[in-house]
Formats: sequence, structure tokens, C-alpha cells
Amino acid sequence: MTVTTFVNETAESPNSARSRCSSFSSGTDSGVPRVEKLPYRDFVYDFQRKRRPVIITDATQDWPARAWTPEVLRRKAGHRQVEIRTQSEPESWLFEELIDLTLASTNHRSAPYARNIDVRRDLPELWPDIQPRLQYASPDWKSSKLLPKDFVFPNGLEELFFGGQGASFPRLHVDYWGMDGFVSQLYGRKEFILIDPSQTPFLYVDPADELGSLIDDIDNVDLHQFPLFSKVEPVRLMLQPGDTLYNPNGIWHTTKMPEVSLTVITAAWNSSNWRRFCRQYRLWMPGTKIHRAAVLGWLAAVGAVLGVRDRCLK
Repeated sequence: MTVTTFVNETAESPNSARSRCSSFSSGTDSGVPRVEKLPYRDFVYDFQRKRRPVIITDATQDWPARAWTPEVLRRKAGHRQVEIRTQSEPESWLFEELIDLTLASTNHRSAPYARNIDVRRDLPELWPDIQPRLQYASPDWKSSKLLPKDFVFPNGLEELFFGGQGASFPRLHVDYWGMDGFVSQLYGRKEFILIDPSQTPFLYVDPADELGSLIDDIDNVDLHQFPLFSKVEPVRLMLQPGDTLYNPNGIWHTTKMPEVSLTVITAAWNSSNWRRFCRQYRLWMPGTKIHRAAVLGWLAAVGAVLGVRDRCLK
């Protein structure tokens, strides 16, 4: 296993707000390590169980998607209609139209950020290119046969995020449904900004959404409106093609794109985040109290069974 430590890849001075880094809960260093040939067991014990982010530089080495370009996507699946997520309602777009807009995007006039595109559902021609599933994202408890197929949302979820210069995620947030995300950068660069959960008191959590912050642009924060944000020390990473960032649930994050960027995020659930998934289900799902209690009991039982299975396998 080869490990290097990420410190900062921005062009800012060491004393600028942009270049400050914070320690995550492990407290071992002030950056996110870059690792090659990471054994699965080491990943589980050193990162997954400790809820520590890590960049794995060869996780997608077997994916044909490593050769993706916007032109390749247009040729393979430009004719497809895709659904992208927005801050209000999902929108439907012709994929090749999104590609054209993204290639023309600038810092002053950015194209829509085509995010959360369900690859298997909307772009089936691209699905084989992101197989086999990342070994670090297994097992995926959400896809267990002990649960109804596609319970709450699709099993084996892998989503495409496609943005151009000037695009960014609309706000600082924590990922939904307790998911751990494996962020695989396939084309172009993407800046990923992480903030440790210990700094939550300074992030002005949205009263209507505990997974979202009222801060929508981390680089242009009104400190008169959000004075506590001055205490925040973000970790900023520039993901390169071939990088896969393990982003454990609970870490606040957002993204910015300095250029055209293609990213696939693989979602995973296991013993380290199953309770978070169950908690989100309890908060968000409709139904009577009896129905919800029954489902939560079943989810707890599934977690117990799968936990025993995983310990036996390991």
C-alpha cells in the first residue's frame, strides 16, 4: 500500500481562508491521504470504521469509464432523456443538449449542473462502463435480498454528475439517507470541500432540513449574517481523473468545477452507517406510527443479521 498525504492544491497563500485545513475525527493529520493498492481490510479498519475520508487512486482501474470524454458520452447515449436533480423539482433533459451546454459553460454563465443522474435507469449504454462495482463499496446492505427490491430508492445506486466551468453544488450539505459516497472522478478536475462534523455548530443548519446549511456559497459568505462561519476550517481537495474519494456520511461537503467534469458516485450502506439510514427513514418516511415502527424493527433486524454475516465472512 502506497500512501501520500494531501495538504492543499489551491493556488492561495498559506494564510488565506481557502487554504486552511481541519482535522477530522481521527485527528491523525490535517489532510486527506492519497492511497494506492489499499487492501480492503485496511480500508475497513483504517477509514470506514473510523469515518475518515481517503482518496484511493486506483479504485476504478478496471472501469472502461476511465476513457470517458463528453464526446464519448454523446456518441453512446446522447439520444437519451435524463432526469437531473435541482433545488426544487427534478428536470428532464435531452442528454446531448446538456453536453452542449456544459461544454460552453463559463464562470460568468454556467450551464445547469447535471447531477444525480441514475446511470442504470437513464443511461443504460453507459452502465457496463462502470462495472464491476467498486470493491470498497461492498457489501451494500441496501441491496440485500432481506429487503424489498429498490426499497425507498434503487438498489446499487450509481449516479453521474456532469458539470462545466463555473458549476457548483448549490449548497453545503450532508448526503441523504445516511449514505457513504465513493466519488470517482473520470474526466476533468473537481474541487471537493469537506468540513468535519465537529464544526456543525458554525454551519447554520437549515431549520427545515438538518442535512443542509443555509450557506450556499462557501467562498462568498456574508459574515455579518453568518458570523460563526469564520471559525470553520474546510479541507479542500482537487480530485484528478482516476481518483476515488471515500466520503463517509456525516461530513459536510460541497463541490466546485474549474473545468468540464465527469464524476460517478457509488452509494453504499453497511454496518458503519446503517443506523444513519434507519434514522433518516424514521424522520422522513410517511405512514402510520404502527407501520413505521414495524418497518424500523425490520430494518434493525436486517442490520443485525447482516452484521453477523459480515463478521463471519471477515
